[in-house]
Amino acid sequence: MQHGHYPDKPYALATGEKAVSRLDLLERIFGPATRHLLSAAGLCSGMRVAEIGCGIGLTARWMSTQVGPGVSVTAVDSSPEQLQIAEKNAADAGATNLSFREGNAYETGLPRDSFDLVYSRFLLCHLTDPAKALAEMSSLLKPGGILVCEDHDDGGIFTEPPTHAYKRLVEISAAVNHSHGLDSYVGLKLPRLFRETGFTQPETKVNQIAVLRGKEKRFWELTLREAASAILAAHASTSEELDAICEEMRKIAQDESILLMLARVTQVWARKS
Repeated sequence: MQHGHYPDKPYALATGEKAVSRLDLLERIFGPATRHLLSAAGLCSGMRVAEIGCGIGLTARWMSTQVGPGVSVTAVDSSPEQLQIAEKNAADAGATNLSFREGNAYETGLPRDSFDLVYSRFLLCHLTDPAKALAEMSSLLKPGGILVCEDHDDGGIFTEPPTHAYKRLVEISAAVNHSHGLDSYVGLKLPRLFRETGFTQPETKVNQIAVLRGKEKRFWELTLREAASAILAAHASTSEELDAICEEMRKIAQDESILLMLARVTQVWARKS
């Protein structure tokens, strides 16, 4: 039960305006580590950059405006609704060096051997063939170009002390992902997938994000509510159980004695030989 847009199956979550509040919260949670990752991987002025699976374009917009002059960013997503919002946000921000294209992770439609850096976040967890998407992203890079990916695994979602709601969240997510042919633990497999794609010396870092309070603590409750139709279609739960789980999650979010581990995110980057 992931949170992005993928070309293989009908999307489990909201898109367009209905998704904005959750995606803004996602950026608030994961954006700081993403920006640090991109800087560490070598994002700098003068680069030609592509983001695959850009959603509403928040990271693409940051890349186009924060790293100095001369950066050109092309962002791809398979959802016209997401791209419409991304284009409006970019125009409002005056990001003239940022463009958006509709395409999917397997066939982006972008020119081969043309980019200095290619990036994706929470994309491979939505794909039945992550290796094919990595090969596509690799093909976009110039020799010496940098591939940067980050993804999460469901094993990083839990509470201390343990709670029924988050135990069931992981079980339900696994069931929905299995029904769609998706891998709930693809994040941890990123280093191996990079090597299998031909990147012989990948760098890696793992971030475990934890919260005690604030809007961030309701992230999975919001995601579960959005995914309700897909969960019911996969027979992974019932509407009555989902209501009970969301109510328990709401109470957990108000209880600062419960530590929520939001996600474990594996970040990998490497140069193309």
